[in-house]
Amino acid sequence: MRPVKFGASSVERFSYRRWIWIGLAGILFLSSFARAQDKPPQDKILDVKSSTQFLWGDDLMGEGQGIIAQYLRFNYKPQSATFSITGYGRAWRDYTESEIRETGPLGRLYYLYMNYSPFDNTSLRLGRQFVNFTAGSAVLDGIRLDASGLGPIGVTFAEGADVLFSLDGTDSKLGNHFIGLNIRLENVRATQLGISYVRRYDDWNIAREEFGLNFRRSWNYFSPYGEVRYDRASADVSEALVGLDLYPVNDLMLKGEFYHSYPTFDSTSIYSVFAVDSYREYLVQADYSLSAPLGLTASYTRQLYGDTEHANIYTAGVNVYPLEHLTLKVSVDRRTGYAGHDWGFEIDGDYKVGERLSLSAGAQYDTYKRPDDFSENYATRYWVGGRWSLRTDVSFSARLEDNINENFVHRPLGRITLDWAF
Repeated sequence: MRPVKFGASSVERFSYRRWIWIGLAGILFLSSFARAQDKPPQDKILDVKSSTQFLWGDDLMGEGQGIIAQYLRFNYKPQSATFSITGYGRAWRDYTESEIRETGPLGRLYYLYMNYSPFDNTSLRLGRQFVNFTAGSAVLDGIRLDASGLGPIGVTFAEGADVLFSLDGTDSKLGNHFIGLNIRLENVRATQLGISYVRRYDDWNIAREEFGLNFRRSWNYFSPYGEVRYDRASADVSEALVGLDLYPVNDLMLKGEFYHSYPTFDSTSIYSVFAVDSYREYLVQADYSLSAPLGLTASYTRQLYGDTEHANIYTAGVNVYPLEHLTLKVSVDRRTGYAGHDWGFEIDGDYKVGERLSLSAGAQYDTYKRPDDFSENYATRYWVGGRWSLRTDVSFSARLEDNINENFVHRPLGRITLDWAF
């Protein structure tokens, strides 16, 4: 069913109502803070997590940058209430003259919604939220209805304005619309099965119609799974994943997987008329945790590009716990075939000093050659970091990093973070 098209005045009213909703949530947040923080954890009606970050270093243009960012996440739920309010956002400012990002004070609202549950098996969510179906996903300004206990069936319906994030901005208008429906199997032992449907509008023109199917069945020694997405406009399977997990003995998992991708575009996009090639991937992987403090992993991937090109990827890794508070991870990879070849390794470690301090360090190295290059290039990255927990709800962390590659002799990056919860 095609949604009713709103005029310009309706869009303005929608934006105005949204800002009223944000303001009301802010008032609830501020008015409840003093009372909430004095309550024991089980009686808290307001849970807040904050992260204040200072980031500095060189941007992708090689120019210095200094950014202060504030992340805030909260959940407000009065005792014995059937509703809750949840929000998450970020505000930041770049104090340098960046050629890539805007420098003025900026903000982004990732989600802000009210969840209302009048019955145990029904909930209504209103506001900005993330929805994820096999047929498609979106951040939307709208509604979501969940109903379960309909025999062995559960249903989720979502509709609203499709929210698009750019590097520094946000676009949300009713003409870009999202409608999604998911029907799933519930309360069937060791079984997951769902079908979904998604329709997207671009300025009230149908841009996409996609169907999705997902399943997984678990037994003692093996578990098959899969996901399929079908694009109606192109009449093609745009994405498919089929795999099998095997557990022949304790601590050993074997995986075999096939992945297929065929690029599709909105029917309103000029790119929808261009011919594209499919991509296929075959993966075999083994993960083994020995009884001693040692874990091993290895995998092989065969990549197929179109009908003629292919590449091979080999990876191997080990996790070692030589001391009680020390963890070391080492991995190597090798790629050959289409689009060039490369090999590299990564090593990182974490060490816990007492109850409050943890330290980390690592390095990455890659050497690669593209088809049009006459010589090999390399890329190296080093980092050190640490976290100090002042209390159970307050921690301080820092990280320093340097990048050396064909574009930068040195590209330093740093981050200092103060996290607290109350």
